[in-house]
Amino acid sequence: MRNFRTSFLITAACAACLLGCASDSEPLKPISVAGLKNPSIRILVDRSQKAPVVGSFGWGYCFFRVEQTPDLNLSAVNERLHLALRSELARKGLTFSDSNPDIIVSYALASGAEIDDEELNKAYGDILNAPAAGEETDLHYKRGVLVLDIVDRKSKHLLWRGAIMAEIDMAWPEERKQERCEAVISELLRHYPRP
Repeated sequence: MRNFRTSFLITAACAACLLGCASDSEPLKPISVAGLKNPSIRILVDRSQKAPVVGSFGWGYCFFRVEQTPDLNLSAVNERLHLALRSELARKGLTFSDSNPDIIVSYALASGAEIDDEELNKAYGDILNAPAAGEETDLHYKRGVLVLDIVDRKSKHLLWRGAIMAEIDMAWPEERKQERCEAVISELLRHYPRP
């Protein structure tokens, strides 16, 4: 991708693996987020179950589909996302637990590639009960996707799925990348458990 080093697009799209009548999808206009140009958010919530704001969370699956460049460090990106998620989920009243958490937090990040619901759900494997045929909204996540999923660990039911889209300047200094990641996660989780 020609301009990958200077910018890439994190595309918001979200879909749920939920019964159509039980879920609501809402496009939202985010507040100004540091380091993002023209951000937009989409949230899908299963209205039949309440997503928790107390209890514990643990890490699920992290799915990366990004164009490899010499200066891209996926380990650093993963660490930034985990730090930002821990901080925001703690503000929501959730605590981190390595063993038997109440909810599982998974995410997918892609740029330079496309992901659809079926592929994302399969990537999560046995931590998410995939919906039966026809229960998906059949969204295709275009290149640059960041999707955040909150899944009930015991039932493996997807409770909340959100995504954010914005053009991001990849030339930001290293010390500001964590700040930008925190701003993105904060704005996205501002809509948890309900938009």
